[in-house]
Amino acid sequence: MNASRLRLVRLVAAAAVCLSAANAWAVVTWDETVDGDLSDDRLAPSVASLVSGTNSLSATSVSGDREYVTLSLASGLKLTNILLASYVGDDETGFIGVQRGTTLTEPPTGTDVANILGYSHFGTAVNTIGDDLLPAIGTGAGAIGFTPPLTGSNYTFWIQQTGSSPATYQLDFIVAPEPGSIVLLSLGGLVALLAARRRR
Repeated sequence: MNASRLRLVRLVAAAAVCLSAANAWAVVTWDETVDGDLSDDRLAPSVASLVSGTNSLSATSVSGDREYVTLSLASGLKLTNILLASYVGDDETGFIGVQRGTTLTEPPTGTDVANILGYSHFGTAVNTIGDDLLPAIGTGAGAIGFTPPLTGSNYTFWIQQTGSSPATYQLDFIVAPEPGSIVLLSLGGLVALLAARRRR
């Protein structure tokens, strides 16, 4: 392998390492102990943006305290997993549903699940600690349904439990670049590296 080709291979490898490091980032998207209670209004949800890597959401739910949050995906990103990092409380079952867009059009009672994208239960009763909830949400009976990952821009999540004892949970939303974006980012990084080397 000649010297210029070897340098090119090293530059591509460096760009790939940078991308891998970016994907390993973890951020707190919402923590109710710091950011306040998530909205209980399905027509005016709390709003947060997802970035590449792990995006953690921590909240406490109890009967009557519904959580609505719109999570925005930037162009070129995909939501690959929703991991249940922890769940603590005497009410052992929580509920999570999702609808595309910036509101949740269905009411909490008399819900027509045919109008939402998907839903599932989670918690200690259904033994989902550490599990990826996204595939189960995509197969909620009667819902529109989907196969992960989720792409696009805005998704509104509805999270709750119905017991009189509070339950505290952490959900980790895992986001990654779409394949085309990885190629563009790698090429962009490579072009920048080559340009910098030529200026020397």
